[in-house]
Amino acid sequence: MREVRAVVIGVFVVLVVLLGINAWRRPGREYRHVRGYRVEIRKTDDGRPRHIAFTVPMNALARLASFAPFSDIGGHMKSEWGDGELTARDILDAADQSKPGAPGVLTRGHNHIEVQTDGNALDIQVRDDWDKTVRIRLPRSLVETFTKDSRISPRDILHRLDDLGPGDVVSVHDRDGDVTITAQAR
Repeated sequence: MREVRAVVIGVFVVLVVLLGINAWRRPGREYRHVRGYRVEIRKTDDGRPRHIAFTVPMNALARLASFAPFSDIGGHMKSEWGDGELTARDILDAADQSKPGAPGVLTRGHNHIEVQTDGNALDIQVRDDWDKTVRIRLPRSLVETFTKDSRISPRDILHRLDDLGPGDVVSVHDRDGDVTITAQAR
């Protein structure tokens, strides 16, 4: 009788583990455009190129966002750029001034910021005096959220990035290194 009980309990434990793994690995049905994000890092050390690349699946990001200790991000989000402050409203105003082939330009301290509208996305490119270039592609609706005293959850941020679709999201270029985060199509 003990052996039968042990076998039944063992089978039950194995089934619970398999159900847990199945629930964890199930793709996020709510994210329809992006499968995951590919991170590539290239650097030159002592004249030798080094390269590392890995992919972060979207369902893993969604799980991590659900485990985050905060449920929303909000307030008047401001960042300091050199000697002045840059707000989300400044970025949106520069995007409104941009025309195809001619981005809206902001200058803050030693940083040169170009904002270009690309449909419902904003391409933001920041350059400094030391040949560092950062290019970020964000949904306009995400930037608009930070102009008001409104709140947004990490899950909503992932949904808006998913709506942006595949392509480079963040690209950082330095004299001897590059970091690129690319959204991969489903």
